[in-house]
Amino acid sequence: MTKATQSDPTLAQVTMTLAAIADTAATSSPSGETLQEQAQRAMRGVTAQLNDSALATRGTWRLMWLAFSPDNANLAYIASKSDGSNQFAVAVRGTIDNPTDIMEDLDVSTVVPFTAGGSADVAVSAGAMAAFTQVATARGITGMPVEQVPEGRPGWPDTVVPSGTTLTQALAGLLASAPFKPQPTVYVTGHSLGGCIATMLATYLQAQTWSANKPQFALVTFAAPTAGLKSFADYVDSRPWSLNERYVNAYDVVPGAWSDLPTAKGWYPAPGPTANEEVKLLLTEIDLLRKGNVYVQPSAKSTRTVNADYSMYDKELVNKTTGDFLRQVAFQHAHSTYLTLLGAPVVPAGRR
Repeated sequence: MTKATQSDPTLAQVTMTLAAIADTAATSSPSGETLQEQAQRAMRGVTAQLNDSALATRGTWRLMWLAFSPDNANLAYIASKSDGSNQFAVAVRGTIDNPTDIMEDLDVSTVVPFTAGGSADVAVSAGAMAAFTQVATARGITGMPVEQVPEGRPGWPDTVVPSGTTLTQALAGLLASAPFKPQPTVYVTGHSLGGCIATMLATYLQAQTWSANKPQFALVTFAAPTAGLKSFADYVDSRPWSLNERYVNAYDVVPGAWSDLPTAKGWYPAPGPTANEEVKLLLTEIDLLRKGNVYVQPSAKSTRTVNADYSMYDKELVNKTTGDFLRQVAFQHAHSTYLTLLGAPVVPAGRR
């Protein structure tokens, strides 16, 4: 994939940047801050990153709503674009942890109906359903800063979203005050577990009744593990998306959970690292967590694979050791690696 010009970032670069901002601007501080203090810091971090013109988002997006899940594990935010294109983005952050913990984070031994998506015949993992429910029911935090219109940016949206609203309520309010032409587009995106949740969340949002200014929805995910069985994958593929793309690093383990995890036992190509017996046993044990449930990713027609030739890897992590393999897994899964593979600037850590 070639780099976009400075004036023309690709949609993949923009949405991956929005997803990375959700990851980097909301990590817990070791200072023992309160949840409210962390929330305020997250808002400052997201706002500062969205205003950064050096990123693929070019400083043209504004934070409109942000919420943590009740247990503070997940985060989502809504941003609005200021160029008159009537674009909105819903970015989801999953649990922040290492890739192995991410794969162990969800209860995949049990499947449940995903009725929130509009169909009773769709099955997802109980863990994915729990994560989705937390994000869908989270309330926007208090004290959302009202930004001044940045100099030289006419048309900057000025809608203020009330605190305490859910994501759906906040988005409905924003759409009601948005222009009717062009038709609003809502991009739902996320990296890693955030991408898994985003797949469910986008389906849920699309199934809602939008009484005013009905939007079109686009689903763009990165490094997402599988949310459900074939019934869910087929349902996602059948929806009338304006765009449906799933980006996968060919040597990222996480997207293989839970549909194709054993493939990683044959990784990595020369110069390595290659999986030793301890790594193969670990992958087998993790894969057994699904208890025979057959998980399926949404259609391969929407998959965009990067790094297929293994040209990008951490050159310090090539020895046949468990440590090198797991750290190479972390490198391949990192949002910074995905941004680099897409030719986009890496998102720096959020403001502390």
